[in-house]
Amino acid sequence: MKKTSLLMFTLIAAIIIPSIAGAEETAEKKGPNPTKAFEKLDADQSGRLSKDEVAERAGLVKRFDKLDKDGNGELDLEEFKAGMHKKPKKPKADEGEE
Repeated sequence: MKKTSLLMFTLIAAIIIPSIAGAEETAEKKGPNPTKAFEKLDADQSGRLSKDEVAERAGLVKRFDKLDKDGNGELDLEEFKAGMHKKPKKPKADEGEE
């Protein structure tokens, strides 16, 4: 009886553990977690990002005013998430050339 239980436990563990590891790898491959990224940038933990808090992220600084939908000079989590889902537009080949 004990041998059977041990065998069943080992068999179940052999099936479950790789599945859990695979799920973690899949989550990592999906890209950055917007909430975690926001929390890391939110130095004063106010729930809003100021331009000073995002100064290190050049791409975010460039898009800050456009992402700040309510115009209050700060990004809340929803504004930040919306910006993370949109990729910055690449300039067209003929833009800037005259």
